[in-house]
Amino acid sequence: AFTVGIGGPVGSGKTALVLSLTKRLRDSVPMGVVTNDIFTQEDAEFLVRNEALGRDRIEAVETGGCPHAAIREDVTANLSALERLTRTIRRSEEDDDEPLLLCESGRGGRG
Repeated sequence: AFTVGIGGPVGSGKTALVLSLTKRLRDSVPMGVVTNDIFTQEDAEFLVRNEALGRDRIEAVETGGCPHAAIREDVTANLSALERLTRTIRRSEEDDDEPLLLCESGRGGRG
């Protein structure tokens, strides 16, 4: 899979960018998204509510600590989520196109 990380400060538009990219590209390339939040699945739920992709194509990682650390210091949870998404996408796609996975670094606090 081809993976793109999307990072930035709280409120910078990371989730809005992911929503825009998925809506623009989902019909031409198999896609999946991993979101990171401390205690919630807020960004993943936002993407599902706004029909970015099907629920099976969006993985929420609850970091329990700074989401940026889950991206920079211990990527285990994110790598596992990306691997699950890759398997899910490959099982459901009829062609052999490599999936595009977006990995969004999360917000630094609740809300």
